[in-house]
Amino acid sequence: MVFILESLVEKAKNGDRKSLMDIIERYKFLIIKLAGSYHIPSYEFDDLVQHGYLSVIKAVNLYNLGNNTFDGYCIHAIRTNFKALLKGEIKHYREVPNAEPINLGVACDYEFTLEDEVIAFEEAQRLYEALEKLDPVEKDVVDRFYLRYDSLREIACDGDNSYTHYRKVKDKALKKLKKYI
Repeated sequence: MVFILESLVEKAKNGDRKSLMDIIERYKFLIIKLAGSYHIPSYEFDDLVQHGYLSVIKAVNLYNLGNNTFDGYCIHAIRTNFKALLKGEIKHYREVPNAEPINLGVACDYEFTLEDEVIAFEEAQRLYEALEKLDPVEKDVVDRFYLRYDSLREIACDGDNSYTHYRKVKDKALKKLKKYI
């Protein structure tokens, strides 16, 4: 598996868009989970998701092949970039810090291209299209849980069903989203 991922990274570094999309796909649900867990003023959920995609793109471009594992490097880069955004070290979601932790001391000279931004935007659009395919109850639970940051307990108190019911609805909705995306 490590060899396959390294091979994808090498192809993506050489300009293969399909390989880059495969890598983004691998980290998509981590990005969605992290985007839903951060509450950053003036940033909406889709801004955070797009920021996560840009973090993956930058990690691909800065990674030194054969140096540790890309999986750990990329996950660390995504988490570090979300934390930097939260701390206010990044002023816009298209910026990703060039701090030491994500590039491990290597000079950072990667600038995002228009194509990088388009890829991140398209991936965010795919997420919203998938959200539109959910049942109204599922969409409401996902919206309240991930976008408004209500707990399942709060959702259950406001609704007519139990906590367990809403947990199952949320899990079913996430499985549907995974299938649609």
